[in-house]
Amino acid sequence: MDISKDLTLVENSIRDFLEFVFVRKYGSGWINRIKISEDRKKKWLERQEVENKRLSGSALESRILYYADFYDLKTLIAKNWDGEVQLAFKDKKTVDIFLTELEKLRDPNAHRRDLLEYQKHLILGISGELRTRIMKFRGKKEDADDYFPVIEAASDSLGNTVANPRYAQMVVSNETVRVGDEIELSGYSTDPLGEVLQYSIARIGSKNWSNKNSRTITFIQSDIGRCCDIQICVKTNRDYHAYSNFDDYVQFRYNVLPSE
Repeated sequence: MDISKDLTLVENSIRDFLEFVFVRKYGSGWINRIKISEDRKKKWLERQEVENKRLSGSALESRILYYADFYDLKTLIAKNWDGEVQLAFKDKKTVDIFLTELEKLRDPNAHRRDLLEYQKHLILGISGELRTRIMKFRGKKEDADDYFPVIEAASDSLGNTVANPRYAQMVVSNETVRVGDEIELSGYSTDPLGEVLQYSIARIGSKNWSNKNSRTITFIQSDIGRCCDIQICVKTNRDYHAYSNFDDYVQFRYNVLPSE
């Protein structure tokens, strides 16, 4: 069981949730008003600057909280609890216990030490619970129904990512691909009612529902053009959905050229 993706997903879900809350509360200058030490903010900015120099010319992460450590996220939640953070996470003590456990369990993963099976399941459980709370909060803020799952994050093997996307959000890749190239796309979601979800990762006009949340796509001759769009859709197995026969989707667009 590979839980590295679940650890990354829950961390990034928390990062995006916190930024969403801070922007709503403080506006674009939120970084200057949140409750955390100036030393920690300085550290994030230093890391961002190092990455900018190291990967000059590449598509870099601009969201400052993506340069924060996990314990920074825990501190931000604790010190900025009042308001929407509390509305989302409900019980401060429980969330603190969850985050403390994740912090302890993620260290062996970072140092390549094997986790025991029960520890992996604990990570999956905590990750799912925290993500569900964030998703329900997001749904209420967007006036959506708690019965419908939404896509929490999506990514491809070219490095294109989106977290907490709006409905039908388009992700346009800056990388040109050619016929014969392969990419892997992944989508992540949690059902608010706890049921198993179905995913479809396919070109527009077709669906291939399964319980697998990732799929490899090989570009073919008919994909050539500026607008090869691939949709990542999610739905429950219930007989009702948010939109006709699915509940949410995001779309990745690629510029496809003939093979060399």
